[in-house]
Amino acid sequence: MEFFYSDDIHDDVIKLNTHESKHCIRVLRKKEGESLNVVDGKGTLYQGNLISITKKNCYVRIDKIFENYSCRDYYIHIAISPIKNHDRIEWFVEKSIEIGVDEISFIRCERTLRKKIKLERLHRTALSAMKQTLKAKIPIINDIIDFDDFVNVNNKSNIFICHLENENRKNLFHYRKEISDNYKHCILIGPEGDFTSNEIKLSKKMNHHPITLGTSRLRTETAGVVSCSILNFLNTL
Repeated sequence: MEFFYSDDIHDDVIKLNTHESKHCIRVLRKKEGESLNVVDGKGTLYQGNLISITKKNCYVRIDKIFENYSCRDYYIHIAISPIKNHDRIEWFVEKSIEIGVDEISFIRCERTLRKKIKLERLHRTALSAMKQTLKAKIPIINDIIDFDDFVNVNNKSNIFICHLENENRKNLFHYRKEISDNYKHCILIGPEGDFTSNEIKLSKKMNHHPITLGTSRLRTETAGVVSCSILNFLNTL
């Protein structure tokens, strides 16, 4: 099974862009009349037949529409400090989408080394991961924002903050009831030097749940993937 992506949909015809068309014709050797699966990145799957091939584009006539395809009844938001190596950021985005994430935010903390992210590259990575894992919706990927601004705006979710300070931190399994009782969950992952004391104090003021991911000290991007995985697991119990 192969998914293609297009946001160029009019009436009952889908137009694949040049990149998707090349993959369809040159790599997969699709011919007119063959069936295709196309997703719009908004949660809808279209099944249809390839009706026309030009030098740059393919056209698909829609036969069936599946709205809210493979949608879940919970929402996972990972807010993470971007690390210096952008390839590792892309790895995090790819793996979290493969596992299942609805929104990714990048937070600029006091110890964050990278001040900008390459959103266009991340969107390409997200699109590829969505198709690879047979999903129909691309997660929201937000540009970098200051930590203080983020926690002041995002204060209505079930929010956890993962840090290394020696206090009464619990693992996510301790919060199974809070997770099962809430639709939306958000986990904050700090930079390689961890959140500062001021940032942790602010998180306490905002009633964030302090958590630990175990006895090992994880890399930032690994912590993001582990958090995403555990939240998905707890939401399916």
